[in-house]
Amino acid sequence: MIEEKTKNEDTHWLQIQELGVLQGMRFMFFIYRWLGRGIFKICLYPVIVYFFLTKKQARQASTEFLFRIRTQGGIPQDANIYYWSFKHFLQFGENLLDKLAAWSGDIREKDIEFYQLDKFSQLVNERKGALVIVSHLGNQEVCRALASANPQITLNILVHTKHAKKFNLLLEETNNNSRLHLIQVTEVKPSTAMMLREKLDAGEVVVIAGDRTPVNGGRQSMVSFLDAPAAFPQGPYILASVLHCPVYLMFATKNNQNYKIFFEPFTDKICLKRQSREADLSFWAQKFADRLSHYTLQFPLQWNNFYHFWGADSTFSDKR
Repeated sequence: MIEEKTKNEDTHWLQIQELGVLQGMRFMFFIYRWLGRGIFKICLYPVIVYFFLTKKQARQASTEFLFRIRTQGGIPQDANIYYWSFKHFLQFGENLLDKLAAWSGDIREKDIEFYQLDKFSQLVNERKGALVIVSHLGNQEVCRALASANPQITLNILVHTKHAKKFNLLLEETNNNSRLHLIQVTEVKPSTAMMLREKLDAGEVVVIAGDRTPVNGGRQSMVSFLDAPAAFPQGPYILASVLHCPVYLMFATKNNQNYKIFFEPFTDKICLKRQSREADLSFWAQKFADRLSHYTLQFPLQWNNFYHFWGADSTFSDKR
């Protein structure tokens, strides 16, 4: 249950998303599976309208984000921010439908256009393993199709949610052949690093988000994102430095009815020097933020962070 906050406190993204999440997902999957996408979309529309009208914090976060997108040229300069915010919420609902489609195996390799998949597949075929940094732009569940594209790929996704084990059970219920596993990680301990190193040595892929911090805050670097300071987690780069493995970026987006997965080589390895550790971490966080900004400006309505990404004390003012 979401804890009560004072007026000046911002609810953490995890608290927003954990509310009844497992049973809700199981219920939604049931509707999708038995009634179809069309009926589900009809049922979902009034729910999205309700959330847009009643969830002030999420709406304000959306309008702030879209205002920054507009100043960077991602949407028309004369765009009405509130109208686009409503479209933002509707796209979130569409993204939820895509998640259900991915879980049920309805999104297949033929439905997705891959960019630079050959380089990544070569790495996996050589059984070297890799760390892949993703974001909450688009629909990362589509990467399940990546596993079906290559039988040697096993994806281990690091998540902050306490429901990781239950989600794994739900994934098994919906698809017994799933090679996608969720691993709960709140901090990288030596035992965690050893376990992940074993998975990399087995040629598996470790996936971690580069744009969200754990509920306890975690280590962060302040970098520029959409021309404003924002806190990005240091965890992906600390983990990469410990694992000594190649690092890739992956962005899974949708253009009309077609899905696109963009792969980018990020670096062969990350080394953090003791004397410049914080500066090194900021460098890699900024490099990731720059690429995230690039894709966010192309697919602005697919940004799935409905909380104050730039902080509750952001200098943003509510503008149309």
